[in-house]
Amino acid sequence: MGSVKEFLLSRGLPEWVASRVSEAFGSLEELAKTPPEVLAEKCGIDRDLAAEITRLAAKEAIEFMPALELTKRAKRLLKFRVRSLDNLLGGGLPEGSLVMIYGEPGVGKTQTALQLSVNVQLPEREGGFDSGAVYLDTEGGFSAVRVAAMARAKGIDPDLALRRIMVARVRTVEALYVAIEKSAELVRSGEAGLVVVDSLLAPFRAEYRGLNMLPARQQTMARMLGELSRLSDLGAVCVITNHVIGKMSPLRRYGPAGGYTLGHAPDPILKIRRSVGNRRIMSIEDSSCLPPGEALFAILPEGLADVGEFE
Repeated sequence: MGSVKEFLLSRGLPEWVASRVSEAFGSLEELAKTPPEVLAEKCGIDRDLAAEITRLAAKEAIEFMPALELTKRAKRLLKFRVRSLDNLLGGGLPEGSLVMIYGEPGVGKTQTALQLSVNVQLPEREGGFDSGAVYLDTEGGFSAVRVAAMARAKGIDPDLALRRIMVARVRTVEALYVAIEKSAELVRSGEAGLVVVDSLLAPFRAEYRGLNMLPARQQTMARMLGELSRLSDLGAVCVITNHVIGKMSPLRRYGPAGGYTLGHAPDPILKIRRSVGNRRIMSIEDSSCLPPGEALFAILPEGLADVGEFE
């Protein structure tokens, strides 16, 4: 198919336009999945021109294939390395997935995200991607001490593990959006196979207060989720942690915050709740390909583990 720049030049686009677009997008497939509004904003071009460019890219990139071919394209699975959790998830989290993990405060969402940031560094034969991670920390929860302990338990040098996790502490919505955009280059280069946003809604709660701000909040959140979906299209596992909102119904004490906008994008949606002591229960709340279910696990000094392991 050639490079993005060569393709656009061959279609009569000016050199400066072709250069800007090729700097922002690494392939026609990625370009074809980008809304014109996003393309226009990223490259500083007119919206109508952006729409024409995405249409040209789509005409070139979109192909039909028998569904049977999809079954032959095995995806790598990022494993928790916890037997109960990997069994629950059909082996692990597939590359190219956008995952939401939610639960009450202190239940282990950040611990789970840190564990995945270590596990992604393992060789593929051990359930990793042999790559690094991007960790976008909006609440100050990232812990180098915990990462080091988890790395030792997996036989990884702690200093090496910490060098392969690129951390950005962001506190505003726009800063988070920019950080997600910048993560794309690390994913494209293969330096990062996992992108964590811990947590997605923290900056929104601070900046979008009151019901009158709800439409703007949901629109901005949808824009950010679109950017995360495009990161997953590049092959990364994208994990967002989320808080809970209060009583949903007599049969349901709480649910994930963020409303329908956030509820429809991730797949799967996982909930963590407390059991006894250091034990937790992870359940599949929503998935396009996994049945509902739950699994018991423990959070130990060494990281996430099967119940009974090291106990």
